Amino acid sequence: MEDLDATARKHLSAPAAEDAHGTLERDSLADRARDAVLGLIDQEGLSAGDPLPSTGALAERFGVSRTVVREALSALAALGIIAVSNGRSATVRPLDSSLVQFYLARAIGESRGNSFTALMDLRGPLEVRAARRAADGFAGDGAEPSGARQRLEDLRSRLDAALQNSALYPQLDLQLHQEIALLSGNRALHGLLEAVSIPLFRAMQDVRAERDLHGLVGEEHTDHLRIIDAILAGDPDTASAVMEHHMHAVQSFTTAP
Repeated sequence: MEDLDATARKHLSAPAAEDAHGTLERDSLADRARDAVLGLIDQEGLSAGDPLPSTGALAERFGVSRTVVREALSALAALGIIAVSNGRSATVRPLDSSLVQFYLARAIGESRGNSFTALMDLRGPLEVRAARRAADGFAGDGAEPSGARQRLEDLRSRLDAALQNSALYPQLDLQLHQEIALLSGNRALHGLLEAVSIPLFRAMQDVRAERDLHGLVGEEHTDHLRIIDAILAGDPDTASAVMEHHMHAVQSFTTAP
């Protein structure tokens, strides 16, 4: 396999699983070929719509049979990573956060102790970074994202109007955090926060219910307004500091006796 690229060689030369008789399991070879294709996509920077080499070319490149390659491609197609059609080379599919979403939701739910704490451990630093990067976009030469100022101002008004609406406010709360992640300009950061949106929304609903129960509605709203104002002012230090305070306040509120 001297002609293989380094990524493919790493996957295909890794120790393989053996059955009870010491025979190389067929599935392990297809799995390793699958990982090698993933490495190829990443290494060559292939984007949505870009074609992969033909089945024959991949088989020759990886030193495996066409059948093994077809099994590997079928597995990747089932995961939504590539698209396979008869008579044509497989192509890379657009990014889909559903796999990450599924994994993170499972990982958070299976974390030791409180799942909300696990969510906040993941979410907190990302939210702080997103707020800083969003404010950066409004600083300096005024080259802010198109329509972003109006969207944030509209959200500010809608949050104000919905403060006493226990059903609507958590929806707008989530929308605000999603907007900030989008304004960060970091697609990976936005994707990670988007991937935890389902458990995050449930947590926001639970927090609001607790606030209603104890007459503490409004504290989180003050943080939201300060974060929006700091972003609109192009003040990354204040935006990140207030977001960090907001994250600590939410976690402290939910973990208090």
